[in-house]
Amino acid sequence: MKDTLLTPRHKSQIAGYIKKADFKKIIAILDSISTKHSGTAKMKDKRYVIAEIVRHITEANHKNPEREFYKAGLSILKITSDNAKEVGIHILWRGYRCNTSAVTKWLFRITDDPNWEVREYAAGALGGTLKENSAFYSTLKKWTKDSSENIRRGVVLAAVVLRDKNDPAKLKKAFALFEPLMYDSSVYVKKNLGPFILGSYFGNGATEVTMQFLWRMLKVKNENVRWNIAMAFNNSFGSNHPELARKFLKALSKDTSPVVQRAVKSTIYHLRKRHAGFAP
Repeated sequence: MKDTLLTPRHKSQIAGYIKKADFKKIIAILDSISTKHSGTAKMKDKRYVIAEIVRHITEANHKNPEREFYKAGLSILKITSDNAKEVGIHILWRGYRCNTSAVTKWLFRITDDPNWEVREYAAGALGGTLKENSAFYSTLKKWTKDSSENIRRGVVLAAVVLRDKNDPAKLKKAFALFEPLMYDSSVYVKKNLGPFILGSYFGNGATEVTMQFLWRMLKVKNENVRWNIAMAFNNSFGSNHPELARKFLKALSKDTSPVVQRAVKSTIYHLRKRHAGFAP
């Protein structure tokens, strides 16, 4: 199956529409090639449009490019289309310093969108905003306590930009975001935190600091915290470090919580596929 449905003619039309700031026609093209699976255009095609808009604004050498990103992003987001939400939020976040309050509200809105795919794009926009604007960190810290699981899950994914084993300050900030979310009972948050971001991403990319964090959190007698710890090894990280996994799983196997026990058993099952006879 093709990874793009944009034709050379489409691309030529898009180039012309970008010059005219005719974003409705650009989104109409994406809407016309949206797939039944996701209801939106293919990822490569949306990324193409985002990259072309960014390139056009950047190369125009505006005195205030952030203002231009803000204006363009806002125009796109006002179009009724999930393609517009995904493209628009990736243009708008670049105008964060132009209108911090408005951009933050839009980031929140798109992160809490009912469409799961739109939320994926929002997570990328959160990460981009944080990477380029350290002040946005305080907003994410507040969002760890938000009532919406979509928002809290967005914080988990945004933190990936803080993974830098050569920058202790960034890592410290990342784990400060993770700590309150370790207690989160939301399945949506947990599935993204423990096995995905905490284990696969930070475990593999910043092993030492991740281990320090997990050992500290192991002292907490909370079933959600301990579920996340067990599931942090239910992936390539656990497969690459079976001895580390064994130490944690041995301690967690004594926990009587059914929630923790299911996570321990699941992780052992995973590890036995890679390491025959594995046992904590």
